Amino acid sequence: MLVVTVLMILGLLGGIIAAQLQGLRLGGVIIVPLFAIYTLRTFGTFPVLVMSVIGGYVSLWIVKRRLLLYGRPLFVIAIVTSGLVPLLVYAFVALGLGPAGVISELGFIGSVLPGIAAYNFHRLPSERRIVDALWSMALLLFLVVVGIGLVIFVGLTPLSTVTPPVLLGPKSDIANAFGLVVRGSSHPTILPFPKELGMLGLGLFFSEAVRARWGLRIGGLIVLPLLVLFALRNEWLLLLYLVGAVSAYAGIQLLHSWTLIYGRVLLSMGVIFGLLVTISIAPALSFANGLLPFFTGILGGVGAYNLHTVAPAERRASLVVAAGVFVVLSGVARLFLTPFPDGMLVQIGIEHLLGGALIVGLALLEGYHLEAIRPSDLDSISAIWEAEDVNPEERPS
Repeated sequence: MLVVTVLMILGLLGGIIAAQLQGLRLGGVIIVPLFAIYTLRTFGTFPVLVMSVIGGYVSLWIVKRRLLLYGRPLFVIAIVTSGLVPLLVYAFVALGLGPAGVISELGFIGSVLPGIAAYNFHRLPSERRIVDALWSMALLLFLVVVGIGLVIFVGLTPLSTVTPPVLLGPKSDIANAFGLVVRGSSHPTILPFPKELGMLGLGLFFSEAVRARWGLRIGGLIVLPLLVLFALRNEWLLLLYLVGAVSAYAGIQLLHSWTLIYGRVLLSMGVIFGLLVTISIAPALSFANGLLPFFTGILGGVGAYNLHTVAPAERRASLVVAAGVFVVLSGVARLFLTPFPDGMLVQIGIEHLLGGALIVGLALLEGYHLEAIRPSDLDSISAIWEAEDVNPEERPS
């Protein structure tokens, strides 16, 4: 976990430099460093990720030419179409036509990364895309080289056992290539990939529905369903997320008030805060593998930044609705997925049912209040007419 945290921080800093100096996106804040980490863990994931990005970009190009869509709908289309490539690869693997390790890696979060990269690449002016791609590949190559050096250095020192292993774990291709595997560590248990992808889709639906109806951000596009999937593997990850998110939120608030930094730079700093808190706590919780705590730290930073961007008057509503959606997603996941021994909801008691009902009830009450203050479509049209000074007699009835 020490190596991947350093790689992620270096990648985030590289993205900040590219954004500030050249106005580039590099596929998104966390995309290039995560691509580098996936590549080092399982070499076969890189072509799958590249094909997924290409598939997402081509789908956006086709949709943009045929339909008048823009903004969030295009983003959702990129996520969905890019996720089809890993799903097809899974189908081939299930038929015995490919290495299973590729899908075991993408099953965590990698299936949505290409869509984010494709959307960010699509948003750039056409004359900037080649420059952005070259910067992205240069940063990716730099991180891979640094990652190899860090694996060798950490693997040959006592630092290899300070934090739960990720690139030094038994399923890491780079660790096996150099014979530096940390013995005694385990590979994260994988839930069925199609069902995981279905959970991500359901979480995406809830996130977009709440945002479209009430204009609220509830943690991030797929933060809540990923958190549910992580907690089904190990319930301590939920506590780790909460601590990391609260700490990252405090750090973001202080940094913004002192420097007025905002946007992609502030998001990058939020992820760095989340990772630093996570790497400080994870060794005390005795995780056998650091991949899930690493991603949990990233989710904490993303969730904290999304809460920061919500208007102060709406933050309570955002938190309450997010908690309600998390409970609903947890209930759906429990119906279709079997949690592992260390996961949450292994045994469902009356306290879970009552607590879940209370949280969902509070979320519904908050939704009722939001609906009550939501302007109707007729009010919105009237406001437009008044702003444009349209004669009342000329307005359609």
